[in-house]
Formats: sequence, structure tokens, C-alpha cells
Amino acid sequence: MTDLLKQSFDEEINLKLRTLNLIHWTAIFGQFFAVIIAYFYFEISFSIYFCIFLILLSFVLNILVSIFYPLTKILNYNETFLILVFDLLQLVGLLFLTGGLTNPFSVLILAPLVIAATYLDLKRIIVITLIAIISLNFLAFFYYPLESDALGISQNEFSRFEIFLIWSALIIAAIFLTFYCFRVADDSRKTRKALKETQLSLSNEEKISALMGLTAAAVHELGTPLSTISVITKELVNNNDDEQVKEDLNVIQSQLKRCSNILERLRSNSLDDKNNEFINQLDFIRLINEITSSYDNNNINIIISNDPYFENINVTIPRSAEIVHSITNVVDNAFKFASSQIDINLINEEDNIIIEVADDGPGFAPEIFPFLGEPYIRNNNKAKKQGLGLGLFISKNLLAKSQGEIKFFHREGGGGLVKIVLSKNYLNLINE
Repeated sequence: MTDLLKQSFDEEINLKLRTLNLIHWTAIFGQFFAVIIAYFYFEISFSIYFCIFLILLSFVLNILVSIFYPLTKILNYNETFLILVFDLLQLVGLLFLTGGLTNPFSVLILAPLVIAATYLDLKRIIVITLIAIISLNFLAFFYYPLESDALGISQNEFSRFEIFLIWSALIIAAIFLTFYCFRVADDSRKTRKALKETQLSLSNEEKISALMGLTAAAVHELGTPLSTISVITKELVNNNDDEQVKEDLNVIQSQLKRCSNILERLRSNSLDDKNNEFINQLDFIRLINEITSSYDNNNINIIISNDPYFENINVTIPRSAEIVHSITNVVDNAFKFASSQIDINLINEEDNIIIEVADDGPGFAPEIFPFLGEPYIRNNNKAKKQGLGLGLFISKNLLAKSQGEIKFFHREGGGGLVKIVLSKNYLNLINE
């Protein structure tokens, strides 16, 4: 599962060929009927044969693509870019033959830009936008003007000032729409990639939970047959007079006792006495100790403190992958940026349990503090220290799934402070 998620995360998944193919067929038939109606019905004078030739180029390309590639193909950045550039240049060619910017269909030059801004990366978006701007500049000066005696349209129907207004409107629209669509699509892409990273991060915790469940089931299943063997062995010892056989049976009994002790240790960590089922439960203090035990750095001191509530009452929580991984991410982030000390406090409130994680590092940079919890936010004050980047975003979303939340503060005296708020209602602790 992890390998499949990783492969999906790394691939440049953008646009389906079927979607572009459908758009092309719509454009081809639309262009064809527009040319035919304009030439024969409105009697507008332009080079119809060259226009038909350009439309046929798009027609042939669509046919060839449909033959050589399955419609279910996912286009990568380069393939999408080349197709959109062809569409743009084909449309520029048609506009060049049919009035340039005076043609009302010149607004369609924005369509490839919107698609590019939605599906491509920034570098290719800039290139295709520059091509569109150069094309608009070209069409503002070089084009075959439209003429129609039936409609009373002459070559000088549009003044240079009117063409300038159309040109400036299209230039502004091209830049604005491209920027707007890119920002919206980029935020969406970051969120999707972050959620995939979340799945990757949770997969290891899910494997651990599955392994613990398998262990618990083995303990449960092995208990009964071992007890039966032990009883039968005792009877054989009592009813057998052969000393050699008794000695062998005593060895078997000692090994059975050893197995029982091992199972008992596993059972004590996994068995709930109320329902006689194996569950994954942790008390808060042990949970924090398990998480912090994996960090071995003599330069950073980890101080754990808690309210008496957590000692007087055996407060346990489910070993939820979401909760465990969220707390681990926060502690990991504090550990990377701390200078010498990390303080972890367990606080009991009426309806919530709060886990405070504070470090004495540089704290959260002012420019990114309002955006903490969003994908790919990093604190550049410690650029030399590598971090997950997505850790806080992952923690925020996983805790939301568990009816919890995460809050960020500037610590008095310097450093960062993260508060993890867990609902007692969700943890079934209201009656503790």
C-alpha cells in the first residue's frame, strides 16, 4: 500500500486525454460552422481555404492522438503543454486570417491559458502566457481585415484606438485569469499532495496497529491450548512412575510455564478486563514517554510534567493512528528547532485534555505565523535543519478527524508553543 501511495505521489498526474479530446472536437466543429456561416451566410470576405486547412490540421491531430493513445491516458506536463501551445497557435492563425483582434472570437485565446494555469506548473504557465501575449501583440498589427458588403463592414471599420482597447483588455484578462486560476489550482494541488503525504505517514502506524492486533489474537488463541497441555502434563506426571519420563514431563511443564509468563506479559498490555478483547490502549504519560523515547540527543533536555489527574486516575486513550502520529509530528517539529530544552505539559480541563509542546528555539517566523497549519509552510530561521514541511498540516487535519484541534502560540521568552486539544467526549473520558 505504501509503495502504491508513493508512486501516486511522485507521478505528474494532470489532465486526461479524453477531456482534451472532447474539447478539441467541440472546438473543431465550432470553428468549422463559424467559418461556413460567416463566409456563406453573412458573406464576410476572408481566406476560407486557409481557414479550412487550419481546422483540418486540428482535426488530423485529434484523429492521430485518438489512434495512437488510449483516451484514458493521463497527460504529463510536457504533453499537456505541447497540445495547448498547438491549440493556441492554431487559433492565432485563424484570427490572423479573419480580422485579428477585431474578430469577436479573439476572446477564445484565453481558453488555453485557463487550462494551462489549472493543470501545468509555473514555468510552463509563464511560457504559454508569454506566447499568448506575443500573439496578441502580433494580431494587433498584422491581420487580414474582415469585409462584408451585405453587413456594411469595411476594412477601416475599427480605429487604432478601438483595437488598442481590445488589445489591452485581452492582455489584462490573460494575465489576471492566468494568475487567478494558477493560485486556486496550486492551493488545491498542495492540499492533495499533503493529504497523500498524510496517508503515507499513517501507513506505518497502521501496520504497527495491525501487527499489535495479530499479536493480541495470537495471545488469545494460544492461551487455551497451552492451559490444556499443562493440565494433561500434570496428570501424566502424577500417574507415571518412570523417573525418566517424569523428568521429561517436568521439563515440558517448565517450558509451558515460561510460555504462559510470556503470554501474560503480552496480555497485560493488550487485554481489557471488561470485555475480554485485545485493544490498543495507552495512558497519556506512557504515550508521551513512548514518543519522546525515540529521541536521543544529549544537547536537548525533554521535561515532561502533568496534572495530578493523570496519576490519580488511570486515564487511557485508544492507540489511534491519527492521535499518535499528530503528537509525534508536533514533538518532532519541536525537537528539530529546539536549542536546549523541550517542555511537554499534560493539562486536564473540564471537557478537554491539552498537551502543550514548547521549545526554546527561534519560534515561528512572523511572516508565516498566520499561515501555520497550511501545506508546505517552513520556518526559514533554521534552514539548516530539515523538517517534514507537512508535519503541522498533517497534525492539524488528523486531529480534526479525531474531534481535536491544534493551536500555535509564541512562547514568552522566545520559542514556539503548540497546544494539542483533545476532546474527552471523543476519548470517552467524560466519566473518568
